[in-house]
Amino acid sequence: MGAASEIAAPPGISLPRMRLRWSAVALQALLRRWAAFIVVLAAVLGQFFSTLIGWPALPLFWGSAQQSWLLGQGVVLLHALPGALLCWGLREQLLPVHWLAPERALPLRRRDLLRADLAVLALALLPLALLNLISIAAWRHADPAWMRGLWPAAIGYFLQSLLLSAAAGALLLQLRRRPIRAAKPALTRSPAPTARGDAGPNLALLLLPLWRGPARPVLHLLILACAALATTLAAAWRWPGQASWALAAYTLLAMGLSARLHAQATLCYAPIRRECQVLPLPPRFWPARLLLLAQLPALLAWCALALLLWVLAPWQLAPLATPLFMAYGLLAPGLPLLAKEGGSPEGRAGRWLLGWALWVALASEVLQS
Repeated sequence: MGAASEIAAPPGISLPRMRLRWSAVALQALLRRWAAFIVVLAAVLGQFFSTLIGWPALPLFWGSAQQSWLLGQGVVLLHALPGALLCWGLREQLLPVHWLAPERALPLRRRDLLRADLAVLALALLPLALLNLISIAAWRHADPAWMRGLWPAAIGYFLQSLLLSAAAGALLLQLRRRPIRAAKPALTRSPAPTARGDAGPNLALLLLPLWRGPARPVLHLLILACAALATTLAAAWRWPGQASWALAAYTLLAMGLSARLHAQATLCYAPIRRECQVLPLPPRFWPARLLLLAQLPALLAWCALALLLWVLAPWQLAPLATPLFMAYGLLAPGLPLLAKEGGSPEGRAGRWLLGWALWVALASEVLQS
């Protein structure tokens, strides 16, 4: 009578340790999968290491130098954003879906869940924290005159940024545990006679779920992808001297977001595809439309890029590399998605990396001074 609904775990079982071990194995597998990409990226950026290493901590010093406390806190919030995005991107490694049902079934205390969350978040944020510490050490070695006297405030801002990233990650994991509510049954109402049959399968099965069905995460990712690609192109137009970097970022985002969109769409539309097996749809109905949906931001950005390069560009374009870059840009985001689903994750990541390396190599030859 009156027993508590939440009890502590048995002494021999440590939930944080169990979660840490599983997340460490998952993160190691992810690192092995993308090791080639990291090596290539390090080789490309290695010659700029002395310049790039100062960037992670620079906003902290700039915010410390401001007279306005609110402006400094705004800088801290922006500095914490990459850590929050990192936690969001690694959410499946930090709290996989198959852990949620056992967690709900076990009488675990919220304090134990929070401790486990903070443990795996510390593991995920450790590389980013080390990068910032190395950046701070590089600035300490350079010791510019304008930074003298700002060190205590900058280190305090760094700790505050790290805590904000961890808090955002903990909030994301708590939201991930939130049970999905069943959709309320719609009011039965007879459709208008003229409207019945007008909606084709594309509208009923593909577009309507984006707006008010299970594919709403795909719509959110579509908006994010369009905004990110538009930002890179706007940066290339605003700072013509750094346009090569903007084009490289554009290629990375176009391929990465297309792959993520395809994976998200495949997951979100899976229930609808199962229910539609009895419908007389063409065999390639779903694969072709999900591929086109994943390519939509890249195709829209390609049109904007063509306008930027051939109409608004203040640069001289390489006569051979530019057509090759644009032609390959129509194919590059979709080529890894056309490959068969079989094979190891390392093989799929290798195909993606090879396609991106070729595209970014063409991007580096497009602009001429």
